Amino acid sequence: MRDVLRKRSGRGALAFFMGPSAALVVLFYFVPVILTFLIAFTSMGRTLLWDFIGLGNFARLFGIGARDPLVPRILVNTVVFTLGALPVTVIGGLLISVFSMRVRPGAGLFFRSVFFIPRALPPVVWGFLWAWSFEGTRYGLFNAIRSAVGLPIVQWLIRYPMIIVVLANGFLGISLAMLVFSAAIATIPRDLTRAAEVDGASEGQITRHIILPLLRWPILTMTAWHLMSFLNSYVYVMLITGGGPYYMTEVWSLYAYHMAFVQYRYGYGAAFVVLLVVVNVSLLLLVLRAFGMRRMLTRGKIEV
Repeated sequence: MRDVLRKRSGRGALAFFMGPSAALVVLFYFVPVILTFLIAFTSMGRTLLWDFIGLGNFARLFGIGARDPLVPRILVNTVVFTLGALPVTVIGGLLISVFSMRVRPGAGLFFRSVFFIPRALPPVVWGFLWAWSFEGTRYGLFNAIRSAVGLPIVQWLIRYPMIIVVLANGFLGISLAMLVFSAAIATIPRDLTRAAEVDGASEGQITRHIILPLLRWPILTMTAWHLMSFLNSYVYVMLITGGGPYYMTEVWSLYAYHMAFVQYRYGYGAAFVVLLVVVNVSLLLLVLRAFGMRRMLTRGKIEV
């Protein structure tokens, strides 16, 4: 009897502490996800009527019947944006981490702090800093510099919009990658690098043959994390270019936002989101299989 009462009290305590959090997750995550999936099969618009049309939105998305001529352009933009920002983040964070961990501790800390500043800024501030820097008038930062030395003004956001949004998102992601890589490098036993130095290895050889092989799991983790992050990213693109000019920087998630909340085609916008969720889940399963989920969960530290 005492064991039964103990189990009931344990369940009651668990429900008391976990119940509110579970309710919030269900209410603000699972319910919206389910509603989005249902709306994707309707022609819901401004009237918010649930007119089910089956796979009509997906057929239009894939160019069957009444096709959307912008979908191929949006798909190419998304691939270019994701594959462009990913190496900037991962390789940039890796280079900064290796460099800052091989110099004096104070200098390395200052160097990492400078690159962490973008992460501390609100997204609106970061986006408008980039938009102002590349403003196509003499009041923009880079055009002001060019004007000061007698060079003509350049319409940066018209000539190089994709490069600008790629760099804006890539540099923002560097801060997280840098922290993960720096923490991983700090766990490498100093004896390994000292032994290599005694054997006459250079800094480049130590980095190539000791540090980088021991960072394979953090590198794969940051690659997978930012791959899905950039695939779903649209905030900074919207703040800097708004998807323009002429859809040159319109990515998949931003197009879904515009369809749903600008043109009020909720059903069609939800279809884009549903397809994006399917792509994300597929990528996640592929990444977990490539990483080896059990090994990733059981080995939290760098192997030596």
